[in-house]
Formats: sequence, C-alpha cells, structure tokens
Amino acid sequence: MNRKSLKDWTGTAAVIGADFGDSGKGRLIDELATRAHIVARYNGGSNAGHTVKNKYGKFALHIMPSGIFNPKTICLIGKGVAANLESLVLEMETVKKVGVSLQNLLIDEQATITMPWHLMRDGLREKLRKAKIGTTGSGVGPTYADRAERVGLRVKDLISADFKEKLFEEIKIQNKFFNLKLSGADIFKKYQNFAKMIKPYVGQTIALVKRAQKEKKNILFEGAQGFFLDIDSGTYPYVTSSNPGIVGIMRSFVVHPSEIDQVVGITKSYITRVGEGPLPTELKGRLKDKIIERGHEYGTTTGRQRRPGWLDLVLIKAAILDNKLTSLALTKLDVLSNLPEIKICTL
Repeated sequence: MNRKSLKDWTGTAAVIGADFGDSGKGRLIDELATRAHIVARYNGGSNAGHTVKNKYGKFALHIMPSGIFNPKTICLIGKGVAANLESLVLEMETVKKVGVSLQNLLIDEQATITMPWHLMRDGLREKLRKAKIGTTGSGVGPTYADRAERVGLRVKDLISADFKEKLFEEIKIQNKFFNLKLSGADIFKKYQNFAKMIKPYVGQTIALVKRAQKEKKNILFEGAQGFFLDIDSGTYPYVTSSNPGIVGIMRSFVVHPSEIDQVVGITKSYITRVGEGPLPTELKGRLKDKIIERGHEYGTTTGRQRRPGWLDLVLIKAAILDNKLTSLALTKLDVLSNLPEIKICTL
C-alpha cells in the first residue's frame, strides 16, 4: 500500500505498530478512516495514546477509535479493550464539544471495565517492585488479570439490574484481599452516571463486523501500542497486557488473519520506547537529546520522555513475518534531516 493507494484502499485492513508504539498510528488511521465504513479498536486501554490532528483541532485519544471524526464511519470499541469509563466519558465529552457526533459509536458489551481498584493495584505493585516494569499506572494489567480470573466486571454488567449487587460483592473482596478501603456507595454513584452516559452506545460489535464483512464493507482495525509490547510476543516482562499484533484482532472481533486483506505496519524512521525494557540501538548524550527535542518524544498518556534509538530492522523484520504485514508506513523522516550520519540495525 503506497501513499497514493492510501486514499483508495478497500476491503479489510489493519494498522499495527511494528515497534514499541508511539509511531503515528492515530494520524494514519484518521487518514485511512475517510474510506472506512467501520473503524474497530481491538486492544489496550487508557494506557494507549493516539494523537489526531484535523480540522477540529488536536486530540489525544486513549479509548475512542481514531475514526470518530468521520461522520460516515462506525466506530467500535471491541471486547478486547480494557474500558476505562472515566477516560472514555471524558473523550466523548471532548469530541462532542467541537461538534463531533457520537451516533456511530458502539462499545462491546463484553469489554472488561477498568475499575478504581485496578489503578490502585497497578500503582502499588509497581511501587513495591525491585525491578520496575515501567507501567503507565492506568490499571490495564490488573483489568486483564481479573478478566483472566473471570471476576472482572464487564460493560454489560454496568447496565444490568444487578450491577449494584455485583459491584458491592467485588468491592468486599478487593478490600479484604488487597487491604484496600474502597467505598461501595461512592463508586456505585459514580458508575451509575457512567452507565447513563454510555448505555445508548453499548451493543454487540462482533455481529456488526460479521455483517459488514458479508456486505463487503471497508473495515479498518486499529491497534494500540506496538507489536513488541505484545504480552505473548514482546520483550516480556516489559510489555503491555494485551495483544497489539494481528492476534488481537482475532481475540476481539473473531476475524482470522487470513480474512484481512491489507496489514499496514507503522514505525518511525528511528525507534523509541517508554519506560523500562531492552532497546539495543538506544541513543545517548547530545544526539539523544536532539532527537527527543526534534521529535517531541514524550508519551501521550504519561508525558514521560521516550527513549530514542536508531531504526532496528531486525525487529521490523520480525514484526513483518509475525503479523503478515503487506506494507510499511515510515513516519518522522524529517526528524533525521541534516544529521551527519544515520545508522540502522541489521543482521
């Protein structure tokens, strides 16, 4: 998929970070969404940050699909997303203020909710670790952990008649097991308000995707983070808790990789990562500072300074093979302009 064909793509496509994330997925998806009938976010939570610039302004989206600004595009939040409702509601209010309609937004009823205790547990565990992982503190890891243990509250629970009963039971367990002091009444009141706001937008996203496939609609799958933060394929334990790669689409929307026509990997002309973890081509000294300044390399979610390194083609090749990438988008080439020497890592 070259630059010219970006405007003319059809079928089913996916945009996947071919590195550690922060490579410009939001901007690319915003552009591709002009052709999409559906944009579907399939992984991650409020730990992700997609920066979108358009006629409405500049936006940092953490949960909301980047296609929300196209009035003809249906935007889905899949069951594989860790739904931080506080973050989502804030984003909903932000885009509404600039005149963007939410009528095409649909949140999967099976998505697991990031609750206050998830953020507390996330922060506490990182504080107590001898070797830090570098979590964003967004509660995403504990959210997925509770989902795996089959105890996580889901969006469908939030809008059900017995939500209060389920909530208070879980709070009792969290307080006792993790020695927390959560107030059931306060949390229930807060999440009642969230329920009122999101209920019109809750439904079954998989059925919608399957129908769109049958009708030959253009579907664009939006990943969060980058492939080498994948819980199964990344630089464990310095990873996220979901699948940013092509496997995440299968898990969230039951769409097999063979059903995806075009898989666009995206990376910068150099590589960065936030927090801890290996970065073989990491830059040091004045050149590091220059790249950070030129590229504005600060995390969208945490504001933390990113660690830059030379482009690592060994990693990119692995991302191509493991995700069956059909094309590669390279961003921020201008950041390397006028450098006396540009290096890349190869075998």
